[in-house]
Amino acid sequence: MQKFYGKIEKVYIPTENNQDVMFSNKIGFIIKIDDKLYRFETEQNEENSQILRDDEVVIIIQTIDNHDFFDIRKFEDE
Repeated sequence: MQKFYGKIEKVYIPTENNQDVMFSNKIGFIIKIDDKLYRFETEQNEENSQILRDDEVVIIIQTIDNHDFFDIRKFEDE
């Protein structure tokens, strides 16, 4: 398992083929990690829909059966 820490620069709703954003079930983020920008798009759920611009996040990458799984969570000091 790998963890990367970054800051949200932009939140957006990705669409396909001129789809109305109201019908999209995805959420996208532009994340700044170590002075580089990365694009991350995933299915929208209750947890990641609470992530806003300027929030600090942790990106968790897990490899299971040779498949990479990505997860994004709001970073909160414990």
